[in-house]
Parts: sequence; C-alpha cells; structure tokens
Amino acid sequence: MELHTSLETLARRPRAVAIGTFDGVHVGHQEVVRATLAVAREEGLTSTVLTFDGHPMALIDPAHQPRLLMPAKVKVALLAGLHPDELIVLPFTAELAGQSADEFCRSIVADTLHARVVVVGVNFTFGAGGAGTAQTLEREGATLGFRTIALPLATAGGRAISSTRIRRLLQTGALEEVREILGRPPSTHGSVVAGLRRGRTLGVPTANLEVEAGTIFPGRGVYAARALVDGRWYRAAVNVGHNPTFHSRAEEAVVVHIEAFLLDFNGDIYGHEIRVDFLHKIRDEARFADVPSLVAQMQNDIRMAAELPDPAFAEVGLS
Repeated sequence: MELHTSLETLARRPRAVAIGTFDGVHVGHQEVVRATLAVAREEGLTSTVLTFDGHPMALIDPAHQPRLLMPAKVKVALLAGLHPDELIVLPFTAELAGQSADEFCRSIVADTLHARVVVVGVNFTFGAGGAGTAQTLEREGATLGFRTIALPLATAGGRAISSTRIRRLLQTGALEEVREILGRPPSTHGSVVAGLRRGRTLGVPTANLEVEAGTIFPGRGVYAARALVDGRWYRAAVNVGHNPTFHSRAEEAVVVHIEAFLLDFNGDIYGHEIRVDFLHKIRDEARFADVPSLVAQMQNDIRMAAELPDPAFAEVGLS
C-alpha cells in the first residue's frame, strides 16, 4: 500500500476512490472502503482511500468540533488494514475548507485523482459550507467522467451508525453496543505519566495515561479492559474520573484521570505507550466515606476484571 500526505506525489492512474473523514473507522466506514476495493478489482482500477488529518470542524467551527474517536495514527493504521492500494491523508487546510463543492469535484476528484468511481456514504457532505452532497458528486461526475456510488447508512440495533452515536454511547458506558458498531472494542491510546502515586500507597499501583488532546474515551466509571504494553496483553481494571473520594464536593475537578491497574504485571513503564481496549463497565464512579472502603471496592473491581468472561480476552491469548 502507498501512503500519501500530499496530492502532489500521486501517479496519474484511473482510480476508484472512497472519500470521508472516517473517524472511528466503524463498520459503516469499512463498508465504504470494501465497496471501493470491490469495484476497483472489477474494473481494473487503483483502489484509493482519501481521508483527512484532523476533523474538518476543527477548522470550520472550532467551538463545535467533536472529540475524535481515535488519534490520527490509529485511524491510518485501521484504514491501511483494509488493504487499499493507496491511502491519502490530507491536512484539512483553510484552502481546502474554502473550496467550493464543484471545484473539489473538478480539481481534486477528476483532474488530480483521475477518479472513475467515487464511493461515499449517502450522508456525505463536502465543499465550502458543506454544500456538496452525494447528489452533487453524481451531477458533476456525469460531466467530469466519474460515477458515484452512495451507500446507505449501515445500521446496528435498528438505528443508523454514526460517529456521533458512538460518542454518545461511550459517554454512557454502553460499550457492548459500541463494540457492535465498531466491529472491535473501543480503545484509548496514551503514554504513561507520573501521577500522585496514590494507588501505590493504597496497594493498588496504577498506570496513569496521558491521552492525545481532543480524543474521546468512555465516561466516568470503572471498566474491565485489556491493555497492550510493549507487545504484551494484560487484563486491566481501569478508572476514568475525578477521584472524588480525595476531593471535597466544593472543589471543581476539571481534569479527568485514566488510571489502569494491570493484572499480573510488575515493572516500570513510565513513558511507555499503552493501548487500552474497554470491554465492560463495572460501575459508576463513586465517592466513598473513607479510604478503607475505597480500597475494598477497588479490590472487588479488580476481581471482577480478572474473572469476567469475554472472548476479547481469548483473542489476545488471555484466559
């Protein structure tokens, strides 16, 4: 697979092109890419995925930009795993944001990509002000020499799949539904940083994760998870929250902590990258009357994470 971060490096060749932001690379996004690969094989075209580095709303309307479901490098890896011939990751610039839909079709889709087929979701929008739609692609393509395939929205549980729906489900801890939509467990990626070392003094040492700014993770609570550290998987109990037992109600907690207790692990991993796959919500975050009560609950959380049956553990060699 060829990876490009500029249109200037592209060879001149006829293409079938999937276009989208693809945040989360959920099953609907995967269908768009797989349909592109299929039509490319049938018609002897280069299969190409065109996506963007960063969410367009971060430039168009920063106050309303959504938090990303994953860092850019993870999105790139997942799209690459679908095996297109080419993956183009364009920076979403002010110039691109200001380009009209008609100009995008002509200068990028037709003249630069030499597209013969364009595949998008039926709700795809593009161009200045989001004025372009799948119907715009169809109309322009009739003149410019490409045809458009607009796939209906994929569904799960009788409802349309979207990145917005996934964000809402994550915040409520509905991880099983998120897994169905993504086709895999939702993940958080980050580096281990020094915390207050409070867990160590309580006999439950945790890895404090610093995640990429602007990405989303499950809402406040305790979760059973699996964690990937230096190529090896571990069961984990993960707390997402403000540590209310150690703060008064009058204190305004503005920082959400992600703390992972790795079962059967002993070592120093400060500065290491960790991937955490959230599997099930164990409980909501709670304030405890005293530290011994908190520790007792933490031990119970760890037992639940250790004993929870889930095929996701077996997939990575955990019992």
